[in-house]
Amino acid sequence: MSTAYAMVSEFALDGAPFDQAPLDPGRERRSYVICTTPRSGSWMLCRQLYNAGLGVPSEYFNELHLVPLCKRWGVDPRDTRAYLAALRMHRTTANGAWGAKLMWTQFAGRRSALKIALFGGALPILLVRDDRTAQAISMLTAWITGVWELDAAPTTPPRRDLDWDPVNVASLEQAFARDNAYWDAFFVSRRVVPLVVRYEAFVADQPGTVTRTARALGYADGEYALPPPEPRPNVLPDAIEARRRELLERVRRERAAASPG
Repeated sequence: MSTAYAMVSEFALDGAPFDQAPLDPGRERRSYVICTTPRSGSWMLCRQLYNAGLGVPSEYFNELHLVPLCKRWGVDPRDTRAYLAALRMHRTTANGAWGAKLMWTQFAGRRSALKIALFGGALPILLVRDDRTAQAISMLTAWITGVWELDAAPTTPPRRDLDWDPVNVASLEQAFARDNAYWDAFFVSRRVVPLVVRYEAFVADQPGTVTRTARALGYADGEYALPPPEPRPNVLPDAIEARRRELLERVRRERAAASPG
């Protein structure tokens, strides 16, 4: 398989060039769901798996992607099962791989339809970021700037109601902890053990994470590509990057000073 690496953006993935040919009827479909929280490295994982030839994973239940895809495919966006059928028809690669990434809030909004239709038979991948403070500040930075993507172009309106305040960091940390706890409880209720991917380990060994995922799906070497590690260039303006680093250092300094001993 080709190892040319595509630094494709999340919105580019909504386009028709990423639709796949219908799956050969004799080929088994192997599905996975990346269960995560924002700013966990999930888009980098999606790109790594896409470049490996393991489906076309995207945040399909984010309204920013769901609505244009439903419009293009002629599906009622309120009909979750019909949308899932269209996703599987158009976004399964020739080797049978199909994937999606999902935030807890997106799952909660369609839980009754998704818990069987999406998770039935799929490999759950739990992607977590251990450094929750860095994750929260990454989220706050994206909200303040509107920059979420690979380049410095804003894709959402900047949040004027937020500032570089440690209180906002703590609030986001609590939200991430809550959603991770919801995912854990969901897996316990389903009596399944997810494939756990830790952001820090993934960044350090991207090929190893792709290999673990492929093997968990039942693919042998040669049935998928092993893409090179993706670099993580800083796309933020220098002034914003300085504010991000300053806030991270401030929060860690204040917490260290408040810690007993």
